[in-house]
Amino acid sequence: QGLVDALGADQRAATRAAERVAHARIATLSRSGTVREALSQADPDAVLLAESRPGREGVEVAESVAGEAEVTLTTDAALAHAVDEWGADVVLVGADAVHGDGSVVNKAGTRTVALAGTHEGIEVIVAAATDKIAPDGRTDLEHRNSGEVYDGEADVDVYNPTFDVTPADCVDAFVTERGILGPDGVSEVAADHRNRAPLGGRRSTRPDGQ
Repeated sequence: QGLVDALGADQRAATRAAERVAHARIATLSRSGTVREALSQADPDAVLLAESRPGREGVEVAESVAGEAEVTLTTDAALAHAVDEWGADVVLVGADAVHGDGSVVNKAGTRTVALAGTHEGIEVIVAAATDKIAPDGRTDLEHRNSGEVYDGEADVDVYNPTFDVTPADCVDAFVTERGILGPDGVSEVAADHRNRAPLGGRRSTRPDGQ
């Protein structure tokens, strides 16, 4: 029953996001089930996708969207520049987790494109069900194997996180199954989750796209 409820919440969040970005030129990255469903419903004019290394899950999303809209695939490094050059109307991303202060944990590269969108006056929207709002501010960036970046013999440290953290002031709206939330609304949901969490335990969030 819990999984059914979660999937229903994702679907409602996607529908609300689709209404917000209908017929727009949408920039996104990685793979979020909620964002993918929103793209299906929004009938976008065009979609810009970062390839999202190392898994390149953005490529899979680009292929799946190609029959529905004009799609441009770009590198992770070029995405921040491309949102302006390509003419994005909106940056739409999912979330692995949202903290009570409104900061967003999502695939590495999200912070960069959100900062770029904010600088260029492009709306930045996070689409996620409220069960992604975490009761605490702990962040696990899930560092990946260093060999994905460098496998040579020089004395080089590697920083290879799966996720990054986007500040709340780079997000214009959180679109959830409950509607559009601002920072205060996110904080209230986080507090409610803390109150509902088992004593001494922690409420977990589902990985994005599930």
